[in-house]
Amino acid sequence: ADSMMDQHSFGRQIEQVLDMVRTSNRTQMRDEQAVFVSATLPKLIRERIIRRFPDVVHVTTPSLHRAPQRLTQTFIDVSKDYQGHRLNALSFVLRTAATDKHLIIFCNSKAHANLVYRQLYKRGIPSLLLAGPNAERKTRSKRADVQTKTADTEPVEAAIAEGEDVSPEVDDLWEKETWFAGQEDVYAAIDNAAEVDSPKEAVEPVSGADVGDLEAQLPAFNRAEVLQAFMSADPIPAHLLPPVAAPAEVSDVDMGALSARRKILVCTDLGSRGLDTTCVTHVVLFDFPTTAIDYLHRAGRTARAGGRGKVTALVGKKDRRLAEQIRLAIRQGGTIH
Repeated sequence: ADSMMDQHSFGRQIEQVLDMVRTSNRTQMRDEQAVFVSATLPKLIRERIIRRFPDVVHVTTPSLHRAPQRLTQTFIDVSKDYQGHRLNALSFVLRTAATDKHLIIFCNSKAHANLVYRQLYKRGIPSLLLAGPNAERKTRSKRADVQTKTADTEPVEAAIAEGEDVSPEVDDLWEKETWFAGQEDVYAAIDNAAEVDSPKEAVEPVSGADVGDLEAQLPAFNRAEVLQAFMSADPIPAHLLPPVAAPAEVSDVDMGALSARRKILVCTDLGSRGLDTTCVTHVVLFDFPTTAIDYLHRAGRTARAGGRGKVTALVGKKDRRLAEQIRLAIRQGGTIH
């Protein structure tokens, strides 16, 4: 619920859906009941829910906003220990975590995720990338680009430009199981408009990184295929590896064996929620999260269902204050806010 209600995520759309439900209930004289389920509950989201549902009853567990008990957490000061070189710190972490079969590396931006994905391969460490556009969505968008040149889709473009709602009209939104069926081109046009309007993300430099890797085009992979390859015991398919050269001393056969022996997933916060990651034993924070809640969600990808896990966080100068607050809360057994 916290992710869905966030105004930077789907907050506006969720508010619209709730308004539709409330209107329908009042029209048909039905009682209204809503259940919000979330692993974390930031103060702003809590207040937003209370404003809409003043009589809401909160049911929480003692573990809310606490790290799992069987989770080992390590903080590495990159500035002090590695002269600010995050990639060298990451290489050390991965070398010392050789027994971990499934690892996730989190980055704060798509550019950093792509950079780490490429740099690891150059260092003889194959990995998978979960960031950026989905290959299926990109294909759908290309098809819409062609069709928007026809007279039938010109009104859709005009409506999007005016900020109008171009959702398909249906008799009953709640009974139609796949109410968007047959409207893929409309939604692709909306996706295109959103991508044009969205600002380009600021890319923070990484010490020791190749500028070419930092500015490299982000590949579009099928996310389901990436996740399947991450869970599989087979080598990573060649088309999911970066288009860069591996070290001369490492053959393709060796890279295949390495990718089968240990799976590493490099991702943004796209991978921090909603995924079945019970197999993950180690989470590495290449970029330190900007909020404590994001830290909890990333750390929560391991030590799940009563299992053990490790989190290794790379901390830069600007991260020290938040990192220290989190470390203090962990030591005192308090909540992480």
